[in-house]
Amino acid sequence: MPRMEILSMMPIIKSKSSKRIPKISIILPCHNEEQAIGLCLKKIKTILAKNQIIGEIIVSDSSTDQSAKIATGLADKIVQHQKIGYGLAYREAFPHASGDYIFMADPDGSYDFAEIPNFMTQLNNGNDLVIGNRLAGKIYPGAMPWIHRYLGTPLLSFIFRQIFDITINDINCGMRAIRREKLALLNFRTEGMEFASEMLVEASKKKLKISQVSINYHPRLGNSKLKAYRDAKRHLLFMWQASRKNYA
Repeated sequence: MPRMEILSMMPIIKSKSSKRIPKISIILPCHNEEQAIGLCLKKIKTILAKNQIIGEIIVSDSSTDQSAKIATGLADKIVQHQKIGYGLAYREAFPHASGDYIFMADPDGSYDFAEIPNFMTQLNNGNDLVIGNRLAGKIYPGAMPWIHRYLGTPLLSFIFRQIFDITINDINCGMRAIRREKLALLNFRTEGMEFASEMLVEASKKKLKISQVSINYHPRLGNSKLKAYRDAKRHLLFMWQASRKNYA
């Protein structure tokens, strides 16, 4: 097994040496996911091997549990930092991705990484950004609270469509993929869950071609980090700020 080494101290990057040039970089934002991270990493590696995809797995880790220890030896890169927040986790990891495509998903067991080839097909077909749509797929019992499934997510997505005229039905979906050269065009400010909305707004401003893919959604392993009302307020505040003319 390739040796893990520390490349820098702030943040700490643990990396496997490899001569392979990845087609896709899979980034996993991780905060105390010791129950699921190992299973997710093994599933990703199986999917990549089965489909003969050359990829790299990057864990953006701010955990205080055993997540990083479990990921060592399974992930290709571990970006360790102390920045808590969904958006911050991705922003810390993006500079370390080298694949043509960037795939994003939570390593908590709720997303099926067998979808990776489907997202790559969408990008291969000319799309720049691909967003998963959980509402159009199968949501397994216990995966999403009733109020989120039938009120929160549809309502936030409806408001988003009305403000920005972007046809996306599940703006909060954490499974998405984007071309790396297009990602470099986007300017991110947000730190929390509203990052999901900001990516869509930035992509639309830069005229990226956006598509949706129906996906299934499973019950997560371990305790949820989501704070429904707080996160909804942050999404709405971001939408209001982004809709103002002076937002650039």
